[in-house]
Amino acid sequence: MRLFTSASLAFILILAPRAQAAAQPAVLEGAPAGTVVFDDDGLRAQIIPKQQAAEKEPTYHGGPVVAHGNVQAIFLGSAWREKENRAQEPRLVAGLVDHGHAALQTLGRYGVEAGELAGLAQEDLLDPLENRTVSDLEVQRRLDALFANGTMSPAEANAVFVIFLAPGLRSTLGATSSEKDYVAYHNHFHSAAGVVRYVVVPYEAELSRWLDHAGKSLAQALINPEGNAWY
Repeated sequence: MRLFTSASLAFILILAPRAQAAAQPAVLEGAPAGTVVFDDDGLRAQIIPKQQAAEKEPTYHGGPVVAHGNVQAIFLGSAWREKENRAQEPRLVAGLVDHGHAALQTLGRYGVEAGELAGLAQEDLLDPLENRTVSDLEVQRRLDALFANGTMSPAEANAVFVIFLAPGLRSTLGATSSEKDYVAYHNHFHSAAGVVRYVVVPYEAELSRWLDHAGKSLAQALINPEGNAWY
């Protein structure tokens, strides 16, 4: 069995009153071109595209943000067993904390207040992947298994999971892939434990770029976890 390591970062978010009254349109309706694709179930998901897309100031569309939750970093892929790669894990967790603190400076403008970040590490075991590609549905299956086998409690379903893929592990999201379409994405699904929100960050050789991709997609997942809040 392959080591599957996670680190939990407390990130308490409170939705401001001004972000509660608006009606909810269709998921990601009117999002900037190039930032939305269809996932394995044919539903819209928000990506950080490989090619630079037009940017706009996010506006509120009536949906929820992550409230009273936390952020958990997860390392997925057999290559994480290699000494050189495992040495990067604490740097990625520390960098994610730093990016989280930086995000606190911008989330307020979207009606969100955040508490302090703190680190807590734990290790879990999961069955190995059958090939070098992990689909979005496979990511969902593995996250769901964490609740089913008691590795994580249902209360943690309110978290956002940031999944760092190991070197050599290709990601697919519907008809798109990490090879040509995106550097990170976030999505959600409904499990018996509740709504599970997550970010997938394919491997990037340059650590600072990898963390930048993770930070951008995490910020989107926090303020737009189900595609109908801030975008």
